[in-house]
Amino acid sequence: MIIALIRRLLLIFISLVILSILAYAIMLKDPLNQVLFEDSTFQGYLQYIEKLKNADFGITYIGGELLRDQILSVLPSTLELCIAAMILALLFGIPLGFIGALSNHSVGKFIRGFSSIGLSIPVYWIGLILLYLAAIYNWEISSVGQYNALYEIKPVTGFAIIDVWFVEEPYRIKIVQSVLQHLALPTLVLMIMPMMEITRLTQHRAEQVISANYTKTALTRGWSKFKILRVYLLRNTLAPILPYIIRTFTLTLAACMLIENIFNWSGIGQWLIAALSEQDYNAVASGVIVIGIIVLFINLLADLSEFLLDPFKKKAWYD
Repeated sequence: MIIALIRRLLLIFISLVILSILAYAIMLKDPLNQVLFEDSTFQGYLQYIEKLKNADFGITYIGGELLRDQILSVLPSTLELCIAAMILALLFGIPLGFIGALSNHSVGKFIRGFSSIGLSIPVYWIGLILLYLAAIYNWEISSVGQYNALYEIKPVTGFAIIDVWFVEEPYRIKIVQSVLQHLALPTLVLMIMPMMEITRLTQHRAEQVISANYTKTALTRGWSKFKILRVYLLRNTLAPILPYIIRTFTLTLAACMLIENIFNWSGIGQWLIAALSEQDYNAVASGVIVIGIIVLFINLLADLSEFLLDPFKKKAWYD
């Protein structure tokens, strides 16, 4: 087990080194940074690593603000949208997967095909269509921004859905309503890909459990589908696919980069696209580092959940 743990930590370290080299190469695209590090590229890289150790990403060329402060101001908005989308994806995806596994052949085949089609449809295209429909049919949900610009929410945690509860009482309900209205449409678009993936994973694993001998024995004893679901399916289906569900968060994070730009959501995706358009290479390099660390953390969390929940994966750690 110790060897397996060392091997995984070594892979994370190598990934971080590659990530830092990539970010440093992006920084050198800026002529000013080339002048600063022209004496020695390797020495400049070591200086860059030393700054990263202190969470010093430098300053943005547009406004001269600290990049660390900018990232801390936009990252919670992205996480808020991703977490909301993942919650909805779990609430709808897991039941759909079980329905597809427990229903007759035609229903199961339809859900399997539906999930495959949903994974192949570009979320950017869906977002644009829903924006058009929201404008044409005057939907009650708001389609742009995080809340009405007339309201002011003091950032405490960075999550608007939490910070709204620190607003004074007379206006709180209206602002909560505004936040939820603005959160609804981008969340519905963003949840499509993870929901389809979770549906596919759940249905595939549940069908394997249903075809197992102990499940067939329970059916011959006259057990109802609900009892089989409660006794066998939930435990033997959800535990093995949990690591894959955790990794689905990276898929959601990648899609969020595009969704934010469509719905004018002030997250790290929109911030990165703005930095690219302004050729602010310091900001782009910092964004790459932060997003890469988040992805590595998610993969580490998935590996740990595999070790704790899946006996076969746990055995592999000891080999």
